[in-house]
Amino acid sequence: MNEPGVRTIDTIAAEINGIKEQVRATVVSGAIEIGRRLKEAKTLVPYGEWGAWLERSVDYSERTAQNMMRIADEYGKTDPQALADLSVTQAVLLLGVPAEERGAFLAENDVPSMSTRELQAQIEALREEKKKDAADHRRADAGHTGRRADG
Repeated sequence: MNEPGVRTIDTIAAEINGIKEQVRATVVSGAIEIGRRLKEAKTLVPYGEWGAWLERSVDYSERTAQNMMRIADEYGKTDPQALADLSVTQAVLLLGVPAEERGAFLAENDVPSMSTRELQAQIEALREEKKKDAADHRRADAGHTGRRADG
């Protein structure tokens, strides 16, 4: 039995997991806000000085800044609750799914529980499926246009 006032390992683990969930819920919304501010800053930084400003002022690479700005562009008008369970890496990877298909992709896949590799593979499988469908469609169209109608 534990002494009064002594916290158990289970209590500590529950607190850690609760904090992790709180942080995760704010990560993408924070990335959206950072992206908005980076876009604003980019209009104010003199031409040719963007990379140096990023490194000096916010310690971001140009690639990281570009990802944040893309997140702001793509998810800025999205319900924050829809993104609450995603990491920034997952949000960036999901930019590879066309915007009009992203909701269905999220509904069909448990993205928050996927590793980066699993998510990359699922997105690649979607791309391959779309390529195959497009090729099948082209073949079907070619078959229809190659036939003559009897008159």
